[in-house]
Amino acid sequence: MTLLDPDLIQAATGAGSVGKRVLVFRETASTNDLLLRMGESGEPEGTVVFAESQTAGRGRFKRPWYSAEGLGLWFSFLVREGLSPAVTDLTPMIAVAVSDGLREVTGDTRWRIKPPNDIYGDGGKVAGILIEARSGPRPFAVVGIGLNVNHSLEDFPSELHGCATSLRVELGHVLDREKVAGAVLAAVNRYLPELGNPQAGFLKVYDQRTREWLASRPPLQSPEV
Repeated sequence: MTLLDPDLIQAATGAGSVGKRVLVFRETASTNDLLLRMGESGEPEGTVVFAESQTAGRGRFKRPWYSAEGLGLWFSFLVREGLSPAVTDLTPMIAVAVSDGLREVTGDTRWRIKPPNDIYGDGGKVAGILIEARSGPRPFAVVGIGLNVNHSLEDFPSELHGCATSLRVELGHVLDREKVAGAVLAAVNRYLPELGNPQAGFLKVYDQRTREWLASRPPLQSPEV
């Protein structure tokens, strides 16, 4: 298996702090845990950590996240600037950025937001977001993203069939993972300066894409009488 190329990802992130330093590991327990430790040791804003596989990846409420080796994008990045009092805006901002990045790199508008922090295609969940913050003299947040890229349906464990999907399943072809990662991080860099602005454009986009997700759900069936 060929590891992700950090130089290719870094070159695609555009202007902004996120992606100025990109680290790629073959395996780690959790990219969030690793970057939380680095943040507590003074790691600067914008560092991004990717792992080809995670042995203890997790989502919200400590639910396990299935991190197949070499198929998806499992990564975290560090944010320090503009957090207080805007940390609650990070979730909608990141959700919009992931959705934007996917729309741009695939040329497809199906990527919608299931509130508060999941990205859905037509066939189910394609990405999830986990944000963990630390207070103190130098507060920071670690943003973790799990994105299913080149999985086939057979690559998912049986318990995820019918609820998880991937870009490959949705679009019918394999994608360049470095390009996908770069597009998502470039979108993060575009929106990050808006953090803390009550009129931020991403708030309107978030509302629109959550409505799109609601509209895409099958109608509830009335019970038979």
